[in-house]
Amino acid sequence: MNHEGYVPIRARLAGEDLDFLAGARDELLVFAELGLRLLDLHQPRDAGGITSDTAHPILRCRSCMWRWPCPTFRAMAESFGAQPSALTESA
Repeated sequence: MNHEGYVPIRARLAGEDLDFLAGARDELLVFAELGLRLLDLHQPRDAGGITSDTAHPILRCRSCMWRWPCPTFRAMAESFGAQPSALTESA
């Protein structure tokens, strides 16, 4: 495959190789969609209640209700290479 993502005509691939690559591409797209759906579920929301710092209210995950950032979001963000300090700044 070249840098543009195309297989040059000179490449000699068997039909099984192309079938495998097509299947792998489809599976990767489904996996990426799953990741996006998980990120969509795990978002911060105001936990409500009384707080002494009105500028920075306590946030909880709208799906699992853990304190923000929740373990699911933290694990996904760290797997994408986010720094731990960046997780608390984004909230």
